[in-house]
Amino acid sequence: MRKIEISRADLRADVEAGPAPILQWIDIATLVVDDSYQRDLKRANWTAIRRIASSFRWSMFSPVFVAPVEGGSYAIIDGQHRTHAAAMCGFSQVPCQIVQMTRTEQAAAFAAVNGRVTQVTVWQLFKAALAAGEGWAVTAQEIAKEGGCRILTYAKAATEKKPGEIYGIKGFVAVVEQRPRQHVVAALRMLKSANGYGDNQDAWDAWCLFPLLMALTERPAALANPGFQKALEGFDFWHLAERDHQERREKRRQGISHPPKSETLRAGVLDWIDKAFPQRVGAPPVLGKAAIMERVGAMKVG
Repeated sequence: MRKIEISRADLRADVEAGPAPILQWIDIATLVVDDSYQRDLKRANWTAIRRIASSFRWSMFSPVFVAPVEGGSYAIIDGQHRTHAAAMCGFSQVPCQIVQMTRTEQAAAFAAVNGRVTQVTVWQLFKAALAAGEGWAVTAQEIAKEGGCRILTYAKAATEKKPGEIYGIKGFVAVVEQRPRQHVVAALRMLKSANGYGDNQDAWDAWCLFPLLMALTERPAALANPGFQKALEGFDFWHLAERDHQERREKRRQGISHPPKSETLRAGVLDWIDKAFPQRVGAPPVLGKAAIMERVGAMKVG
């Protein structure tokens, strides 16, 4: 746990903070929305409201920011979505932070609260999801660990990154959601053990790692072949990437659309795998003489 600590140099003595807020439970029936500065509720907003309502918990509900207005009502500055969700769940009151403001100050406060929010990184969200025991985050972490890798919950300088460290959390979670667990683990282990991949941090950058993982997990039979690691070590992925870059640049010069890099690189790796480890179709079973005569007889009857 960290305490709130501010350096002496950062202490401010010239702050004019205005009226202090009051915390109070307020009837939802007395809360109003000023459309002159508040956002309209469109389809996406209602989707968000229903999502909040579907997993409503007071432990995840921050006080609604409001200001007193004429007629004994309170204008919502921040919290319109969660107030609608609370009403949807049948609650008649919500906790509110009340601050005395003019209408101009209300609009300015709305802009400040919604426009100057500190951006939460995907690493911070993943770290919080792990702490909360959310299934998707726990599963992703376990799979990375089984594969001899680990998901980082913070950024590092490029010179400090190491092979096996996964920073592209969204991309990795997408792979985990689309591919069987054992195939992702096998692909990670393969990349960790293969020369040119397990000793090369560049191979673990998102643009490189995820097309490789998607392709390897799409060909589990080839991946399980005893000769696959040696073949992978001889495969020039970087030449594929450079060729793709040249083709992409030429298409762009001609004004022609081109598939995403993740798709073209994945397709290139799959093409290499299929040539190096072709899927052999089994020969049809050999029929005995009696079976052959039986088929011929059936054809004649037909």
